[in-house]
Amino acid sequence: MRKIRKPVKVMLISLLFLFLVLNGVYADENATDILQANATESDVSSSLQEESIINNPDSPDLVFNITSDNVDDYFVRGTLKSTYSYANLFISEDMEDLGILTIRANNVTINGNNHTLKNTFFSIESTGVTLNNLTLCLNESDEDNDYAAIDLWKASGTTISNVNIDFNVPRDTSAYGIYSQGTRYSLINNLKIINTTVSINGDNRAEGRVYGIRMEYSPNAVLENNTINANLPLHTVAFRGTTADLDSEFCLAVGISNCDNLVFNSNVVNANVNVRPECAYPTLDAVFICDSRDCNITNNVITLIDDITYKDEANYLYALDGYRVDNLLIEGNRIRLGTAGGAYAAGTAYPIQLTGPASGVLIQHNNLYSKSNGPNIGIYSHNFNGDNYITILNNYINVTGRAGNHSWALVAGIESQDNNDIIMNNIIEVHNTGEVKWEDNIYGISYSQKTDSTHTYRVINNTVISDGYYVSHMLDADNTTVTNNTLVRTDKYADTNYDPFKRGDAIGKDTDASRNNDFSGNRVITIFEYGLEHQSDEVDGGDPFVYVPPENVNGRTNVINGSGILPQKPGFPGGNPLLPGNNGGGSINTGGNSPGGFNSPDAADGDNGYNGFPDLSGDNGESLSRKTNQGNNVKTVNSFNNEGSNSNSYNNLVASSNSTSSDAPSVDGVTVSGRSSSAASSAGAGGSSGASQDVSKAYEISKNIVENGPDDILKFIALAVVCEILLVVGYRRKESEDITD
Repeated sequence: MRKIRKPVKVMLISLLFLFLVLNGVYADENATDILQANATESDVSSSLQEESIINNPDSPDLVFNITSDNVDDYFVRGTLKSTYSYANLFISEDMEDLGILTIRANNVTINGNNHTLKNTFFSIESTGVTLNNLTLCLNESDEDNDYAAIDLWKASGTTISNVNIDFNVPRDTSAYGIYSQGTRYSLINNLKIINTTVSINGDNRAEGRVYGIRMEYSPNAVLENNTINANLPLHTVAFRGTTADLDSEFCLAVGISNCDNLVFNSNVVNANVNVRPECAYPTLDAVFICDSRDCNITNNVITLIDDITYKDEANYLYALDGYRVDNLLIEGNRIRLGTAGGAYAAGTAYPIQLTGPASGVLIQHNNLYSKSNGPNIGIYSHNFNGDNYITILNNYINVTGRAGNHSWALVAGIESQDNNDIIMNNIIEVHNTGEVKWEDNIYGISYSQKTDSTHTYRVINNTVISDGYYVSHMLDADNTTVTNNTLVRTDKYADTNYDPFKRGDAIGKDTDASRNNDFSGNRVITIFEYGLEHQSDEVDGGDPFVYVPPENVNGRTNVINGSGILPQKPGFPGGNPLLPGNNGGGSINTGGNSPGGFNSPDAADGDNGYNGFPDLSGDNGESLSRKTNQGNNVKTVNSFNNEGSNSNSYNNLVASSNSTSSDAPSVDGVTVSGRSSSAASSAGAGGSSGASQDVSKAYEISKNIVENGPDDILKFIALAVVCEILLVVGYRRKESEDITD
């Protein structure tokens, strides 16, 4: 084998060295190019994939404009098929008499563009459908669509928003504005009805059912910011024994059954009686809910008015009626109920009624008003069909009715025929339409109509403004406390020297100890006295103020000769040389931390602060904790919480700038002290500052290297080339000398 000469070896080594250097220089650039190329290839692949989805006839991602000329092209024989799943259909004009439009395409959106469809119905039979910005006007009902303007069947995830339904129902015909008809085995989940108005006018006195909204087996539904207007007849309820379900009701503004986790929030419900037929127990509910758990009925305005029924005619009105509801929250609602109807011991006018069994029910912060000429109760609950456990807090209740000595002639803010109720901090007004006698059943809070089982109550700190004589009445009770309640007699000259709690025959005073009852501490005042107390509360919170001058124990005086005193800062706003500590010679000792006088804190005036105090205005760009000339008697938030420590710490949290963690800085700019750097933890407060400076310097060095890196590398390459040339020349010269020798 031929031997490689030494100069060639040197040249090869030099070239190899140069190749490695150049490869290192362009490695980052090549890697970046490769990543960019891969990203581009991935984008192309993704684009091709999206194009294949768009071109797939089963999932067109397209927009269609629907007109009267082409509506049949999309709704073939009235049905929008799955071919149009994920499509957006825009209605481009008003149309009428389209019949039933059935949607069987998933995740389709139909936008009405605020157009009106007359005598057109929707049947939604697929998931994820959105129907919005549309008006439906109907004067007929279609049995093939289950009598609904919008019918939902196996339609989970449906959203109905900004839809107006105006439904004038033919006489004695069933009709529903929106009907979500899930079943026990086919639930309709996550229905949303938002910003929608349903106006329904029906007269089904002979047959049929008319509801503004009907929902069955539709859990996790949200009904929010809707308006439901229902003009409906009074109708007999088909009770099942002593209870009822949704099919017991023939006329409702809103009917809900088996809808767990319902959110019914910020809706306006207006129910008005338009016909009073001849029937037994003519009844109307505005909102009816049954067999549902964990529901929230909050911040709604519910109104029920009967202007058809005359005085001394019985009618039965319930604004919010619940049966078998557990963990129900009724909060922040404004409920109004009014009628001229009602008779002595006949009829009802109840803003809220609850029929058990029910537990975990909370009724709070509601405003309830009802007026009638018969029995009237703000909140009525009973355990006819099972135990009730209800909490009633912080409500305002105002009821007016016709009370008497018959047990059914009851006017009360709350009638609780339950097992275990808590009733606290409510303000209740109860008024009678006629003169009140001692034996009349008019109370703030009562259990005055007997039911089975034991009854336990905590009735505390309620205020009852009443035409009657009693704050509370109970037929029977065990383990009960009725204390610290106030009866305000509306007669300002009324007698107040008596106990306003009325006992039933079963709970005589001699039974209190054995039955663990306490009915003490309740008081009676007149409306005049209540007005004075209320006025005092508005002025100063109700607490009397008595000024007591301080005692001068050291003979101190505030007489100061200030004739020879000049302020240190004459231009300082509010500067006052008359400060404690005057020695009579023109100089003062203020107790400040700087010699020569008092140091005033800075105001928001744009300067840098007085000596010894920080600039509180922030006008010099530094925060309070960064001032370098703070006095010893001025503590920042940090030093206050760390007993004067100068470290950047707050409640044992160390600034993240001293942390070696690779985590991104927190929003608050602090991390737990256990994650601070070893330098900070070992060096203490001063070490923390030094560590911060080292980190800053290291950052500057790194920054310079990064910024100047390309120029340094080129210089290095040039130097390597020069070295290579010198090596080659040197070896050639040496070889020539060897040959000469």
